Amino acid sequence: MVPLTKASVSAEQSSQDAIEQAFVRERAVETWLKQIRPSQVNMLLASLLIGVIWWVQVEPLWPLLWMALVLLLMVLRLCFTERLIRMPSRMSVHRRVGLLLLTQGVLLAMPLLAFDRFSTIERAAVSIILIAVATASVVTTSGFRMVFLAFAAPMLMPLALVWALHPPRDSSALAGWGLAVLVFAYLAYLVSLSRQVSQVVEEAARYRYGQSTLNRALSTALDAADASVRAKTQFLASASHDLRQPMHSMNVLVAALSLKTLDDSAREIVDVLDTVNQTITRQLDGLLDISKLDAGTVVPTMAICHLDRLLQSHFQELRMNAAEKGVRCIVSIECPLAVYTDEALLNRALSNLTDNALKFTRGGGQVTLALRRRGDEALLEISDSGIGIPPDQHEKVFDEFYQVGNTQRDRAKGLGLGLSIVKRLCVLIGARLEMQSVVGAGTRFSISLPTVVAPETVQSGSVLKLGSKQSMTVLVIDDELMVRQSMRLLLQELGCTVHDAVGSIEAAQIAASEPIDLILSDMRLAEGDSGIEAISRVRKIRPGVRAVLVTGDTAPERLREAQASGLQLLHKPLTLPRLLDVLDA
Repeated sequence: MVPLTKASVSAEQSSQDAIEQAFVRERAVETWLKQIRPSQVNMLLASLLIGVIWWVQVEPLWPLLWMALVLLLMVLRLCFTERLIRMPSRMSVHRRVGLLLLTQGVLLAMPLLAFDRFSTIERAAVSIILIAVATASVVTTSGFRMVFLAFAAPMLMPLALVWALHPPRDSSALAGWGLAVLVFAYLAYLVSLSRQVSQVVEEAARYRYGQSTLNRALSTALDAADASVRAKTQFLASASHDLRQPMHSMNVLVAALSLKTLDDSAREIVDVLDTVNQTITRQLDGLLDISKLDAGTVVPTMAICHLDRLLQSHFQELRMNAAEKGVRCIVSIECPLAVYTDEALLNRALSNLTDNALKFTRGGGQVTLALRRRGDEALLEISDSGIGIPPDQHEKVFDEFYQVGNTQRDRAKGLGLGLSIVKRLCVLIGARLEMQSVVGAGTRFSISLPTVVAPETVQSGSVLKLGSKQSMTVLVIDDELMVRQSMRLLLQELGCTVHDAVGSIEAAQIAASEPIDLILSDMRLAEGDSGIEAISRVRKIRPGVRAVLVTGDTAPERLREAQASGLQLLHKPLTLPRLLDVLDA
């Protein structure tokens, strides 16, 4: 890295100043160019008035030639001014513009050669017209003093001179000199006004330059942030995919072992392996949930939800886990309430909040689930007597991978995705999430939703009847040998006939010679192949065969692609209960 020196800093500052000055000049020129057409129209009218006055007092030839010359110069200025300004030249832009306006100013003052022939009223009219044109040029020259003087001085200085040399006929010579002094004084005032306008124009241009610089910096920062988010998403997707593949095989093998007859020692080992697998699976599912929410593939299914039943069901699951940790768990339902929401997503948010409450509440503490009405809203509250959250971390806890009191990165406390997922889920279902927390006293989260009037429903029990898998033929498509072998072992243990393929071509060959009841296919296969393509090829041979995508990929674009295919999507690692649900569907 090259060290910064005073010289390098000074050079960089000079470069920035030069860029800023060039920007200011460019904006000033643009402002001046915008004034050309309206200013020329006004100047043409002024010229016509002066020409008429001159034409009345002298022979018609000279005023007509003068008016033709004025008109020609105006046309040339309208057509070629911008080209004159933009053309490369050693002469500065201001000097070129100044010479152009000097010519026009001298031309407008030429009728003063006949000033002694004008009547007093005609002299006053010509004077007013020239002073008005000079005054308007303060704005049309964008406040550049030298450019303004090049145009105004050739008009007003001769005007002052002719008043001094030709005083009003019914007044003394002193009156003429007095009018000349007034014209000079007004010219000095216009110069001062031009300086002020110049400062305003320059400050406005510098402000625009500052805004432009800030906008570019902001755009660069946003691009960098977007790139960072894309890189993070891509990294999480790749890491999740690479971890899910072996975890899927491990889950499947553990499930296959659990179906066998084992002694107590082996059974204990399998149970411990299963617990470890479930912990890692929950963490990977957190990454998957973030990816799904980022991809916009989670679409809520809105329906009437009875919060009192949901909370009671959740409480039954929670209290067993709380009892194992020595935490008291209570539920308080003020009255039955119903809302219009996605029950599955709300239940997921509720699970994350109660998991957090148990995680950060020591043995002997308490976790409370409550449902009450607040105006027209139903309020779900999850309170704990845990460690609490410091005030300066109240916003940070909703960030991804941020955890309170887990500096050692204890894996048992998760990855720090729970509250981030809760926040996004609440936004998705239209719920308001609030948090109050006191260090050492605990934390309370509340989810509020508008209440609705729910129709009476009759609850009836249902019996899940598992079908026989003895006659089911399953085609497993995956480009990884380990996954195919582990799935074969588990499915055969469940009594299925299993065929496996590495890609679309082999899958189609198997389908041509073997009956297929169900396809379980990875989504991303080797050499650009895909599970969607493989399923499509098999269905051309076996129309209507049931198919499920089983993938470890969490990239947002992959999730959107899977959703667009209309196929059922499951994520690795696949658990035994989930596999049984698929087989029994």
